[in-house]
Amino acid sequence: MAVTTSEIELTIQRDLIDGQWSAAECDLGADLTDPNSGQPLQRQRETAAHRVDHAIAAAAALHRAGTWRKAPAATRAAVLRRAAELLTEGSADIARCDAINTGVLLSVTTMFAAGLSDALLSAATHLERDPGDHDAAGTDAAVRLRFLPWGPAAVISPWNAPTFVTAKKTAFALAAGAPVIAKPSHWAPSGAVLFAEAMQRAIDEAGLPSATFQLVHGGAAIGQQLAADPRIRALSFTGGRVAGLAVARAGAADCKALQLELGSNNPAIVRADCDIDATADALVSGFTKLNGQWCESPGSIAVVARQHDALIDALLDRLREVRLGHCLDSTSTMGPQAHSAQYQHVTAAVDKLAAGGGTVHDVTARPDLPGWFAPPIVVDNAPTDLTVDEIFGPVLTVHRVSDDAEALELANSRSTGLAGYVFSTDLDAALELGAELDCGEVKVNGTSVLDLTPDSTQGFWGGSGIGAHGDAELLRFFRGARIVGVERAGLPI
Repeated sequence: MAVTTSEIELTIQRDLIDGQWSAAECDLGADLTDPNSGQPLQRQRETAAHRVDHAIAAAAALHRAGTWRKAPAATRAAVLRRAAELLTEGSADIARCDAINTGVLLSVTTMFAAGLSDALLSAATHLERDPGDHDAAGTDAAVRLRFLPWGPAAVISPWNAPTFVTAKKTAFALAAGAPVIAKPSHWAPSGAVLFAEAMQRAIDEAGLPSATFQLVHGGAAIGQQLAADPRIRALSFTGGRVAGLAVARAGAADCKALQLELGSNNPAIVRADCDIDATADALVSGFTKLNGQWCESPGSIAVVARQHDALIDALLDRLREVRLGHCLDSTSTMGPQAHSAQYQHVTAAVDKLAAGGGTVHDVTARPDLPGWFAPPIVVDNAPTDLTVDEIFGPVLTVHRVSDDAEALELANSRSTGLAGYVFSTDLDAALELGAELDCGEVKVNGTSVLDLTPDSTQGFWGGSGIGAHGDAELLRFFRGARIVGVERAGLPI
């Protein structure tokens, strides 16, 4: 399938502030490009600082008024369910925008877009199950325990799954009763605009205040403005560690609630008793998923020495079958990197590993296209001190170990925290070994992007962030506990 840049369009970057749509007025000095060709599509835009301040002020005023936070749980849930309906109608447009912004295959972004409605419905269901009212038992006096929104919430989203992250975190913040200001990545703003249109329509139809949900645009400066403003009382950020730490520093001054999902060089342990073919299938699926641009991608492999050569051969056999191509082409099995800076980052990382002595295995054919196509790479024999940090791209480093103990030591010396993987036919041994990995979620014999269970909780360990994710965790994050009651009589002190 031939697709030209002239056929590709992106939704215009527009702000939604206190119910009013307007073009993001500041030029960030760079382009959003077609990742398949490198051709510019649109300038990157940013909301003016005074407009962001207007949005924060509107959210703070709404929170003080209590119109949204005091709305019955049934009302909030109904708004989320209506927005879910509207998103179902617009999912194809969101999927196309996300594919163009990220380089991820349209077949994959279509699945993410289809999941937007489910994310909102899940938030509504969790709210209905737990509206936040927990009256204390075991006391004669009236004591009321309430879980209430901290205050206005900011959601800062990454560019690799831009609309889904924006939608899911927004939905749970709204369920908690918080007015929300969302800021998508300046590299992938388009789908968030379409999400905002659906959200605004659902809010307007319910006759609720326009500042319930707002959308702003921009880069680090706008993220810092949201993080540093004391009127924002909860902030959820997904992205890289450098940006995340800057957000943490800015938000710490007023002790706002922070949820930070940052990077991780996710380790995988390949035990002596593994099924090599199944292991290779899972690892290749894992590190090429989203073109390698996801924070739980397997990155650093510890394989017992006697399985090493067989694993390398099996990985390369599968990589020869990868069809690297246009992200809108239904025959492609992997697409380009999202933008030039990401492409340069990945290629520089591979060059560094090669210069350090690593053996680079590059066996996937490039398409005859001028875009940001970085093939999946396996690097063997690289010094372990060069493979500590996350690359965030389609690069897998492989290391020989003598046994499980050495594998575990190597795995936990990586810059880990989010995800880990163990491959073995002995499930009891694999589960026991996986429990020792310093990661929030460890999967045995698989690398799916989905949670292990519908009620999963995945903590962010070490440098991978603050907090956790999972649906119940999200609702909990945007709420604080407040207990109010009549003092018991006759207390001794």
